[in-house]
Amino acid sequence: MSRKKHKSSHESSHKPSLSLVAAALSAFACLLGPGTSRTEAAGALPSMSAPELGQGPFAAMHMLLQKTILKINVMNLDVRLDKAAQGKLASLGQGKAYSDAMAGPLAQAVMGAGHALVQMEFKRDIPLKRWIGVVRDNLEEARKANLITAAMEKRIGDGLPEWFSSLKDRGYEKGDRLFYVVSPDSLRTVVASAAGQVVLERVDPGKEARDVILPTYFAPGGEFREPLLRSLFEGGK
Repeated sequence: MSRKKHKSSHESSHKPSLSLVAAALSAFACLLGPGTSRTEAAGALPSMSAPELGQGPFAAMHMLLQKTILKINVMNLDVRLDKAAQGKLASLGQGKAYSDAMAGPLAQAVMGAGHALVQMEFKRDIPLKRWIGVVRDNLEEARKANLITAAMEKRIGDGLPEWFSSLKDRGYEKGDRLFYVVSPDSLRTVVASAAGQVVLERVDPGKEARDVILPTYFAPGGEFREPLLRSLFEGGK
């Protein structure tokens, strides 16, 4: 289980953990091995206004992750989907209020998106050693849920210090943004400082890595599924 429990909110009382948002997904970005890593951007930072992404109702989701009890903000989480997924979501939810019965069809539409952008904006510092520890905790949970094999759990867990070595001394700092750019045939991961400087960038080609990112957020029983899906009916961010 995760080392700490947290409260999530897009002004709600749902309770996701920091680890599943900020850690497990980063591990899944490494499913194909070391990938192609760069410490300088090959282009502009990922944008929620990218032409392949939809705009307006049913294109965006947003939630705020907070610590339990003290309600200290940990990060903002935003997801934006392409126009095809937006259309499917609109057809399912237009003119309706969110209900538990809608969660399955909505999540399937989200997970089927060809293009998507996930952005996490950190509201506090997170040391890399702690982050990697939580990743490994959640790799174990993912293996127990049959999302990954035991061999994959070990390969990813052992490889994290090398893959994210550029963050070894720095860790994640307040204002950093972590991006996942989901495309039909690749996954791009970018970490940028509050000033926009790229701290880490990697590209994993193929479908395996990109196909795991969205299901990690929206699989049945996931801690982020409900607050993110509910936010669709509140206009996202």
